[in-house]
Amino acid sequence: MLRCLCSLILLFSAAASGQALDSYRILNHLDNYGNLDLRQKPYTELPSGVVIKGNLNIAKTQIKSLPSGTTIEGSLNAANSALSKIGKGTTIRGYANFLGSKIKRWPNGIKVGGFLNFTDTPLEKLPNRMRVNGDLSVIRTPLTELPEGIVIKGDLYLGGSKIVQFPNTMTVEGNIFLGGNRISKWPENLTLGGAVAP
Repeated sequence: MLRCLCSLILLFSAAASGQALDSYRILNHLDNYGNLDLRQKPYTELPSGVVIKGNLNIAKTQIKSLPSGTTIEGSLNAANSALSKIGKGTTIRGYANFLGSKIKRWPNGIKVGGFLNFTDTPLEKLPNRMRVNGDLSVIRTPLTELPEGIVIKGDLYLGGSKIVQFPNTMTVEGNIFLGGNRISKWPENLTLGGAVAP
C-alpha cells in the first residue's frame, strides 16, 4: 500500500513539474489557424526545428530557449517567460514580444518581420548592423549602447535604459522616444524619418 502511494506521489509530482513538449503534445494546443498557445503551461522545452504555422504564445512559461531552426509563421509572445536564448536560424515572420523575459543577448542573423519588444528584460547586447522591421523598445533594460549601423523601420523607445550615447551611424524611420534619457553623443550619420520626443 505504501509503495503504491509513493508511486502515485512521484507520478503527480512529475506531472506538476516541467516537461518537454513533443510533436504529439503540440497537437493538443494547436487551434484551427495553426496558433500554438502554451501560455502558463508546464512545458520547459520545444522540439528542435519546430515549425508553427500561426502565432506562438509561451508567455508565463518556463521555456528557456527557442531551438535552432525554429520557424514561426506568425508572431511570438514570450512575455514574462523564462526565455533567455534564441537558437541559430530562428525565423519569426510577425512581431516578437519579450517583455519581462530573461533575454540578455540578441544573436546575429535572427529574422523578425515586425517589432521587437525587450521592455523590462536584462538585455545587454545587440549585434552590429541590426535591422528591426518595426518598432524597437529597450525600455528599462541595462542596455548601454545601440549597435553601429542599426536600422529601425519604426519607432525607437529608450526610457529607463542605460543608453546615453548613440552610435556614429543609425537609421530610425519613425520617431525616437527618449523617455527622460539624456543623450550626450548623437550620431554623425543619423537618418530620422520622424521627430525626437524627450
